[in-house]
Amino acid sequence: MIGKFYEEEIDGFLFREYGDLGRPKYLILGLPDVGLVGSIAAMHIVRERKLKDAVGVESYAFLPPVAVVVDGKPLHPMRIYSDGEDFAVLITDVPVAPPGVAPLGSAIVEYARRRGFEVIISVTGVGSPARLKGGEPRVYWLATPGPAEEIGSRLNAEKFENGIIAGPYAVVLKESVRRRMGNLLLLVESYVDFPDPEAAAAALQALGKAVGLEVSVEKLLEEAEHLRLRLRQFMKETREALNRLGKPLEYRTPLVYT
Repeated sequence: MIGKFYEEEIDGFLFREYGDLGRPKYLILGLPDVGLVGSIAAMHIVRERKLKDAVGVESYAFLPPVAVVVDGKPLHPMRIYSDGEDFAVLITDVPVAPPGVAPLGSAIVEYARRRGFEVIISVTGVGSPARLKGGEPRVYWLATPGPAEEIGSRLNAEKFENGIIAGPYAVVLKESVRRRMGNLLLLVESYVDFPDPEAAAAALQALGKAVGLEVSVEKLLEEAEHLRLRLRQFMKETREALNRLGKPLEYRTPLVYT
């Protein structure tokens, strides 16, 4: 405890609580991945529900040495926002360096376990040729046994049965299994190299039905083209990092099924 702040270091990441986190049931992750689907969805939740900045996440070993400044106020590059009751959302303004992906995934799961979250909800994109043809993004789900699987069964979506998942959400999934933490993974068909607000909207609509997350996606869809332009550089940085993480493996069928 430092002053009125609480700090806890896990796997090289410092979680600094300076706001009212409360005891939310769900921790929604907005880590940068394919199509920036999770990042866009998380940002929209924070804005529409007016969540409060509660926790800063820092690592001088695995995150760039930057401070984000908003309205004259310096912020941690990675933060957790909360409504103090049901939902907390993790967002990051910078991509995680490849060596930090595994420690970050492990740290997030352990922090969620210690703070009493019931389910971590991971939102990400999965590259699909259908998106290039203008098709509606389909949502798939995968979950650990227990409460997360019960939520998944309430989604109007197809269960992800076979395939390979790579990157930060793969670490969160595996660590959730190891630590017996609930984890629901939403995979939405998306563009690979471009930010995909429409895929983020599809994920939010699915979540709304399953966990009562009431978030209008009308504004998100109206601003889709603006977001694509504004997030181009972030998408480029994310894509470069993902390529070093073996992300192309997702497009290969698991050996056991060939």
